[in-house]
Amino acid sequence: MQALAVIDVETTGLNCYRHDRVVEVATVLLSPQSGIQAELTTLVNPERDVGPTRIHGLSASDLINAPRFPDIADHLVEMLRSASALVGHNVRFDLSFLQSEFRRIDVEMPPYVTIDTMALGGGGTLSACCAAHGVQHDWQEHVALHDARAAACLLRKMCAENPDLLVQCVACDPPVWPSLRIPRGRLLSRESAKRAVPVVPTYVQQLATRLSVGSTDASHPDGERDYRGLLWRVLEDGRIEEAEGKALVEVAAHWGLSFKRIEAIHVGYLSEMAKAAWADRKITDAERGEIQTAAQLLGFRCLTEEQLQTLLRSCELGLGTGPAPVSREGWAGKSVCFTGECACSINGQPISREMAEGLAAEKGLVVMASVTKKLDLLVVPDPNTQSGKAKKARQYGIRIVQEPVFWRSLGITVD
Repeated sequence: MQALAVIDVETTGLNCYRHDRVVEVATVLLSPQSGIQAELTTLVNPERDVGPTRIHGLSASDLINAPRFPDIADHLVEMLRSASALVGHNVRFDLSFLQSEFRRIDVEMPPYVTIDTMALGGGGTLSACCAAHGVQHDWQEHVALHDARAAACLLRKMCAENPDLLVQCVACDPPVWPSLRIPRGRLLSRESAKRAVPVVPTYVQQLATRLSVGSTDASHPDGERDYRGLLWRVLEDGRIEEAEGKALVEVAAHWGLSFKRIEAIHVGYLSEMAKAAWADRKITDAERGEIQTAAQLLGFRCLTEEQLQTLLRSCELGLGTGPAPVSREGWAGKSVCFTGECACSINGQPISREMAEGLAAEKGLVVMASVTKKLDLLVVPDPNTQSGKAKKARQYGIRIVQEPVFWRSLGITVD
């Protein structure tokens, strides 16, 4: 018998026939007799909003540098060429998304015999079917490679219980794929994306270079105030665009601030973030991630746990410099629009879009359903979101605010 290809995809949503896309794909080549022969897994940049991060665990920042589907298509085809059948847990779902992605690059998948472990297992989730057949459940669900491996193990166990289960595949030859005239790109696993070491932002390098020559450590209260105010504004969306970085460098150079003073202001910003997060005497994963992102943008690469704990101890002692890093201007009467699924929760309850819009309206903002040139604010769950609304807002120069910053600015405490 030829090898079987066990497939699994994580997606932005449930409907590939409209606009949902693949964000992660895995293929495991399986020999029912001897087990797993080869594996492939990669993240995929969907070129749109990432959908339910709470389910698949992937953020826009995880996917911003991932390959797009055309980049990984030939890698995937190489795996699938040797398979006589496709296997999956609710395989029709995974297959339909792969077919949709291939059609976007004008490639029609050849027809495959399909084997559905959900149907063979009596229905239910992958973990439930594995438990019912005595397959150890020790993987992370909704990680494509983990789910593909689990489905492969489940199929092998069911074949051991029923040797005739795959009789339909005995005489099957691998379907013939058309030639793909698409250059191969790199693959990026979930683990590699998480391990990637952020580079020091370009503007921080420019600050270090420009301010290290001829600058003194004299105090310039007005300059420090201006730099701090601009920094607070720039970091609202969790990104520092090239033009924003240049503006920060120009302000610092104009006032003759030393790089040592700039570093102190950056530390002060992180201290105030930590102090705001520590107000309820706990740091959530979302708050920790926000502080880490800000640290990277401010040139600290990745805060160690020891450095983070030092920040928290300073908060407990009431230390910290400068104003809290949130907008203090009145936003009542301004128009606001939300994009993507909200990443925050209140008392453990995830903030739905309806709840978010209601909270904004209660604070006097005018909620808009779409982005137009007249919009004042776009609230994003992740600074690297590629949603259509975010792309349009950047094009129009509309102010973008990251969700935790937005809620703090309204005096709303989130988890």
